[in-house]
Amino acid sequence: MMARERNPESSKKDILAAAEMEFSAKGFYGARVDVIAETANINKRMIYAYFGDKEALYKYVLSNVYARMEQVEQVLVEAGYSGKELVKRIIATYFDFLKENPTFVNLLMWENLNHGHYLNEIESSKIERSTISFFVDELRKGKESGEFRKDIDEWQTTVSLITTCFANFSNQYTLSKLFHKQLGDPKMIEQRKQHTTDMVLAYLCGK
Repeated sequence: MMARERNPESSKKDILAAAEMEFSAKGFYGARVDVIAETANINKRMIYAYFGDKEALYKYVLSNVYARMEQVEQVLVEAGYSGKELVKRIIATYFDFLKENPTFVNLLMWENLNHGHYLNEIESSKIERSTISFFVDELRKGKESGEFRKDIDEWQTTVSLITTCFANFSNQYTLSKLFHKQLGDPKMIEQRKQHTTDMVLAYLCGK
């Protein structure tokens, strides 16, 4: 294979895109650096030169997808939403992000199968999302202002909100079979988004 000549930044982007696809499809143990190199149309030795070994590349990919999620969350923080409007926006943002980033879903599923082995080896600052504490604080403020019920647990609610959105995509194939509905259909995704929003707000507001 003749690799195209490119600048380092362009090459790194191509490698990361190819690696994300390969790792998300096969997990760390099933993925092959040869395939990543072929997909990125680059000499394999350059992958090692830029990222070290396969494990380092995998961890870089994980950090990268987490950063992508935080970027879309940060938009909500900077927009200044609060209360019920913030909750609606969070759910809509998560659904849209997960729909558009199936590799993110797959990578997290692989990590959970492996008990978060490689995720636990990544420096916390590279995967922790400061936006999460913002969401928890905003739920607390909503509780204190009377917009939300006084007895809600803001931390538990944040966890439930995230996992409820995620399950629509991580379990879409098994649930589609079980309920004879295509959960990956765009119209169904919008319906699930609205139902999730209604359900969470009903809990928060006690209605």
